[in-house]
Amino acid sequence: MKLIVAAIRPLLYGVQMTAAVSLALFVAFYLQLDTPSWAGTTAAIVCQPVVGSALLKGAFRMVGTAFGAVAAVLLTAVFPQDRFGFLFGMLVWAAACSFVSTLLRNFAAYAAMLAGYTLIIIAGTSIAAPDQVFEIAINRATEICVGLVAGTLVVGLTDLGDAPKRLSNLLSRLIVETALHLASVLAGEDRQGMKGANVRRALIARTAALDPIIDQAAGESPELLQRRSVLRAAIDGLFEALSGARIVETHLRHLSAAEAARYAQMVSNKLPDDWRAAGHAQSALDRDGNLALVRTLVGMETEDLSLRLTADGAADVASGLAAAANGLALIDDPAWAGPVARTPKLVVADYLPAMINALRVFLGVGAVVLFWIITAWPNGPQALIFTAVTIMVFSPMQDRSIRAALGQGIGTLIAAVVVAVIKFVLLVNKETFGAFALMIAIGLLPLGALSSIPLLAPFFIPASLNFIPMLSPTNLTTYDVAGYINTALGLIAGCAAGGLALLLIPHLPLRIRSQRLVDLSIRDLRRLAAGKRNWTLREWQGRIYARMVEMPEAAEPVQRSYLVATLSVGIQVIRLSHLTRQGQISPKLAEMRKNLAQGDLNMLRRTLDDLGDDLAAVPDAIPGGRGRLRARSALLAIEDAVNRHRGYFESRS
Repeated sequence: MKLIVAAIRPLLYGVQMTAAVSLALFVAFYLQLDTPSWAGTTAAIVCQPVVGSALLKGAFRMVGTAFGAVAAVLLTAVFPQDRFGFLFGMLVWAAACSFVSTLLRNFAAYAAMLAGYTLIIIAGTSIAAPDQVFEIAINRATEICVGLVAGTLVVGLTDLGDAPKRLSNLLSRLIVETALHLASVLAGEDRQGMKGANVRRALIARTAALDPIIDQAAGESPELLQRRSVLRAAIDGLFEALSGARIVETHLRHLSAAEAARYAQMVSNKLPDDWRAAGHAQSALDRDGNLALVRTLVGMETEDLSLRLTADGAADVASGLAAAANGLALIDDPAWAGPVARTPKLVVADYLPAMINALRVFLGVGAVVLFWIITAWPNGPQALIFTAVTIMVFSPMQDRSIRAALGQGIGTLIAAVVVAVIKFVLLVNKETFGAFALMIAIGLLPLGALSSIPLLAPFFIPASLNFIPMLSPTNLTTYDVAGYINTALGLIAGCAAGGLALLLIPHLPLRIRSQRLVDLSIRDLRRLAAGKRNWTLREWQGRIYARMVEMPEAAEPVQRSYLVATLSVGIQVIRLSHLTRQGQISPKLAEMRKNLAQGDLNMLRRTLDDLGDDLAAVPDAIPGGRGRLRARSALLAIEDAVNRHRGYFESRS
């Protein structure tokens, strides 16, 4: 019985994909489009188990298709009789699209990728007839859009989706666990050994993993799509909360056990009761309650520097959780979600992987272009298309790309065998579309069902997607065995060439990729400290958050700690700068920033001590005295972070 229940969902997905492909092919046949297979293939691509993926990816796919079609027409207009100029321009366009797709995220990245290989799809036909490029571009774009509409329609009518519910569950758990982490730090439990750091690293990785789920949820809800910035701010809020927890834990570690317990108890007394009860902290899900806690912690009257720093760190946690709870409110009850400030512009974590991907597309596709020209292979365009698709789709997968390309090759072989049986055995003498749809369902339904099983997905997703290109259905069916073998060879050769390009032009090793994110972050901190860049608080947070999201899952745990420490120090530098503009801090701040920028930690410690002494001597009664304790706590937070990770902050020159 359990086996039957487990098989229902994959079978439903197989039926769903088959229905979408059949509908797309029916419309394409009815409109007598030149290449109905692109409509069927597109429907299969769009038709995914998660409805948000289908709906939102469909919209972005239309945008990418339009850009690729326009680029094909413009490129032909620039090089009307210059075949080599056209092909070179095509390679540049494909490489540029791969570069942009690597910089973007999720479905926007997919649209950029599609714009690249749509041009190649059109070029495969138009290069022999440049005077017909406009008509060919319209036909290909129409075929792709027919598949988009068919796939989106079928999925939208048969699957209500559960991405908002999954996002709500994940976000609520992260909010509660982050609140409990702060309570455990104050109670001393998460200050034992590396327990606190390990908890934060796990929470950082899980927070970063929310990014693609937000796009899926937005695709299922117009409200979430329109106010997606609130959900982005929720992720940023969780990162902010974890940064605040790190400040609290790091400082309490530098105190004696008695002092740490006393200050921790004073701050812990301000927390809601259920934060201090293991396994609860449900009140952390209340945005207004978190904001009230921020006001309580910030408003604590004290002249004790350590207490001030501990309370401010806890306030950062509550502030971040308030932003996260606001995102949760948007999902569960949109009317209660408040607006957020304008989100910072797109931040690129590291340009080097995008440059490598662009180079790989240019050289890999270029090699196939040269082979096509030299050999005049009739199926060269098909090999060219699948080379581009293989490289562009799998390059962003980094270390998993070779394995994915191998899976695609195996899946293409599976599709070739299945299609051969259907085309030359089952489809013979079948004249009606109903009979045709029934025959392709015999192959496509089980392939689609198997593609939804995680263990088999690497092989059967390519098999289900390449089923229609292999079949190459037309209004007038032909049964040319030699032609079919050439088509299959073209597809397999393209997959093999793409996999070879991924192998010969490898990705950055994981160790180097992770270290670059860390090095770029400390470089940015030094630029900020030196005054070369004047990032706002939100801009600075956005830069480091982007690198947290891009940090590979298998990165060294300490590297995530480095990013959080960099985030915290940068925040304190910006806060001190604000106080400087208001005339509330000693001029020695410039010297402190210079030492930090140069990585001279010995001088930095002396300057921090002098600066702290100067601030301590400023009476509250005179102008400029207000806020001195908060400025001193910011200095202390910087000193704690530097002492914790001396080798990281010290100059490497």
